Order: sequence, then C-alpha cells, then structure tokens
Amino acid sequence: MTQADLIERRISLLRFVMIFGVVLLHTPPYVPIAETGPGLFDSVVAFFQHAVFRSTVPVLTFISGYLLFRSSLDQHPARLLKKKVGSILIPFLFFNLTLLGAYVLLVEVAGLSIGNTRLDSAWDWLNAAFGLTASPINYPLNFLRDLMALFILAPLLGWVLRNAAWPGLVLVLLVFHFNLDGLFVLRNVMLPIFYIGGMAAVLKWDMRALDRYAPWLFGLFVILCFAIVHFRIENTNYFRMVAPILIWPAASLLVSTGAGRWLARMSRYSYFLFLAHAPVLLLVSVVYKRFSATIPFPVYWVLTPVVIAGILIGAYKVLARIMPTTFNTLIGNARPRAAPSAETVLKKC
Repeated sequence: MTQADLIERRISLLRFVMIFGVVLLHTPPYVPIAETGPGLFDSVVAFFQHAVFRSTVPVLTFISGYLLFRSSLDQHPARLLKKKVGSILIPFLFFNLTLLGAYVLLVEVAGLSIGNTRLDSAWDWLNAAFGLTASPINYPLNFLRDLMALFILAPLLGWVLRNAAWPGLVLVLLVFHFNLDGLFVLRNVMLPIFYIGGMAAVLKWDMRALDRYAPWLFGLFVILCFAIVHFRIENTNYFRMVAPILIWPAASLLVSTGAGRWLARMSRYSYFLFLAHAPVLLLVSVVYKRFSATIPFPVYWVLTPVVIAGILIGAYKVLARIMPTTFNTLIGNARPRAAPSAETVLKKC
C-alpha cells in the first residue's frame, strides 16, 4: 500500500470515528461542565462530551480544508459551487426541512411537547429552516451551514494561501480572536482550522512528519482532556485549535491495524449517520424516559450511540438498495458506486 493510500485510509478512519463521536457528543441529557456531578461516571461523561469529542468538528474541518485546497477546486468557483450545492446544500435542506416538517406536525398541529425548541417569531422559523444566524432545527447540521460559508470564502482564502500563506494565517487568527466573521461563520474557530488545513495542502506539508511522535501527542491530548474536566474549563476554543495536530498523528497508530481497516471501511456510512442521527437520538431519549427506572443511565448512555449507528447503517443499506438514485442524491453522493479517492472520501465535509 502506497503512502497516499495510507493517508486516504487515515482520513476515512478519522471520519467515521469523529462522526460516531458527534453522536456520542449529542447523546442527551446535556450537562454543562460547571454542573458536572461528583460521581465517577459523571466525570466519564464530561471527559467525552466536553473534552475528547469536542475535537470532532476541528478534525473534520481541518481535513475538509486540506482536501479542498489540495484539489485546487477553490480556483474554479463555478465548479466549487456546483459540487457543494450537491454534496452539502441539498442534504442540509432535505434533512433539516424534513425535521422541521415533523416539528410542525407533532408540536404545532398535534400539540405534543418535544425537546426544548421554541419557534416564537418569523426569524426563529427562518433560522430553524435555513440556519441564517443561528442553529437550524436539526442542530448538528450547523456544521454544514458553517462549511458552506467557508466554501464561499474558499476562492479568497486560496489566493491568500498561494501568495501570502503565513501573513494570511496571522490575519485569520485576528479574525478569530476578535470574532470579526460575526454571524457569517457561527463557530468562528472553524475559519482558522480550515485555513490551516489549506496551508497543509498548498504548502505541501509532509502529512506523516509527526507520526513518530504519535504516542506522545496522543498522551498530551488525553492530558488536556483530563485538565478540561478537572478544572471545569468552559471555553475550549484553543484546545479545539490544537486538537487536529494531536489527533492526526495519533490515527497513524491505528491505520494499519485490523481495527483501523474496519473503521476506514465504515466511512461510507458516516455522512448519513451525521445527517440523520439527531431525530433518532431524540426518539431514543423519549423512549428511554419511559424505562429510566429499570435501565441504568450508564447503560443508556454507553449503548445509545451504538444503537443509533446500527439503526442508521441498516437504514443506509436498505435505502441504497431500494432507491439508490434518490437516496444517493439526498446524501450528496454523485457517484455512489465509485471507489472513494483521497479527494472525495470527505467530499461532503
């Protein structure tokens, strides 16, 4: 296997691990880190939800920037727009508006109470539908909303990367620090990480240069996660900034193992898992409340992401078989039967 193949497998591996982590991150109930309970399991939940898997969006954003600028798609704005409408905008609109329609039927028509969502004004409804200045109703899709904003900026960022990459990094960090991107990119930490991914591509960084330090970097990552929980650190933006640098080399420890090969193969299901997990999580949490007296919370919390992944992977296989063209269009797969390349394995991100 060539070095390029190993990099491709590493991307696939990380994609599935990070998106599974997103599911775990969103498993309710959400408990602010300042309110973490004194029990050991309370600390375990905080360790994963407030530390370890806060790295998911940064890692996926870094890889997205790397793949986009390595393909030089930013230099062809029309092609870039067409590609991202298919791979991001259409899935965003379908999975978000479908959930909004379900909300209307269940809450506005049937009068049920589901979750904490309240849509009191026309602007609330617009945000719920399109995520203009706040999270859409399918809240994980906030990530896609911000990625679309970054792809709009990609031609400008690409020019800066190819002409003044390091001064551009300083400028991007200033934009992040002072939140100058405002409501354009809601998670403003994504802009510098996306840019750094672009630097890795344009400046042709050796993506295996830090692999020799992988155990030490992974150890540092774990120490930082423990520190976040121990000191109840709420603002983890700078942790998120360094997370891709620590996790990318650490993935080299898995990539050539049986587990790593299996995780890379599971990457094909990742995007659908990301798009559809929120409503299924809500449904599972509602069901759990009826059985919470008999099913211990640790059992629910540990098994729920596994159950969600199993349900949605099964749904993927069924839908891809019975309605392949429609299903693959809705999840952004332009060529569902083609073997994924390094440029396309994370194309949705």
